[in-house]
Amino acid sequence: MRGQPEIYDELKKAVSFAITPAAQLGLTRLSQQLKISRSELIEQIGRGLLTIAELETESDSSFDFLKCRD
Repeated sequence: MRGQPEIYDELKKAVSFAITPAAQLGLTRLSQQLKISRSELIEQIGRGLLTIAELETESDSSFDFLKCRD
């Protein structure tokens, strides 16, 4: 329900930031692979629920460098 926290104990707030088209595509692909929205992807990274374990080459599209924390 809008206006009430759904997953976390606080409301989300709309923010804006500029990224390149390549970064936008990367976020879209990561979120699709994880079956979450781009907003939730950023939320989980920001909360430390998803961490970047290692950097991959541009040609590697497996995105194994993102690890979920248990």
